[in-house]
Amino acid sequence: MHRFFTPLLRRLYGLFAVLVVVYAAFFFGQYTRWNKERLYRKLLSGDRGQKLSAGFDLAWLGGQEQLLHALRSPSAPVREIAVDSLWSLWFHAAGKEAFRLAQSASLAIERQKFSEALAILNQTISKYPNFAEGWNRRAILYWQMGQYEESIADCKKVVALNPGHFGAWQGMGLCQLRVGDLEGACQSLRVALKINPRDAGLRRKLQQCEELLRRLSPDRFHPVDWV
Repeated sequence: MHRFFTPLLRRLYGLFAVLVVVYAAFFFGQYTRWNKERLYRKLLSGDRGQKLSAGFDLAWLGGQEQLLHALRSPSAPVREIAVDSLWSLWFHAAGKEAFRLAQSASLAIERQKFSEALAILNQTISKYPNFAEGWNRRAILYWQMGQYEESIADCKKVVALNPGHFGAWQGMGLCQLRVGDLEGACQSLRVALKINPRDAGLRRKLQQCEELLRRLSPDRFHPVDWV
């Protein structure tokens, strides 16, 4: 056994150990809060290429907190990159197979092959019950099929798994409007706007919902400062 511990081999083993430690430090260091905050600052203040790179890296490293903060930026390009990166993060959150299934379902929905999409999403949710975007894709499908109560139920599952999912909050609000739950719709849209406060379309929708609630149910309308 002594031949495995010659001076040369000991040096090689030592070098290999150092390389392993350095690689591990680099790999795990990417996931630290410090690195995510560094990328967040680059997203806010870098040039276009740096912003795109920072957004991609934050999505890859699970930097949802930083990307949600970026939605409050006064810069439209920063917000657009943050939104795209969040959707990428959510789609890839449960791994490659879950992503492939969600992608296939989305394509089937686009082609209005609703039965096919539903079968895929039922399979996705069964296999990956904690995959929030799987539930969200099915909520979107139910919305398009006019099954608003089912969509609301799935949206509630999404936000239970991922409270920062502004898309599910907004979708739930729109479904609640369809079923006549104005108070619930206003509440859901307020949460969505709190998460994504510079979305002008969302803000208008909330204003319309609150005005409708004020006119139809004045006793249930309570003004809220959501600005």
